[in-house]
Amino acid sequence: MEPTTTFNYYDDPKDNLAFERCVEVMSRLMMKYGPALLEKMEREKLDAFIRAEIEPAADSVRLSKRLLGYCQLMKDRK
Repeated sequence: MEPTTTFNYYDDPKDNLAFERCVEVMSRLMMKYGPALLEKMEREKLDAFIRAEIEPAADSVRLSKRLLGYCQLMKDRK
């Protein structure tokens, strides 16, 4: 008895089965690693923006004081 597939993508049933297995594996990989990969890509984008736009415009001492001031304001609001 030969395994059957839900849809016919190719003429050969073995090719259909192989294609569905491939799609299943790819789907599982995307569900497993997708969120972490998207988070990493967003973090890299933010780091690149900070390096390109913020660091050249301000010295580190002034920037750190400003960020600490913002943090203090946020704490005071609670």
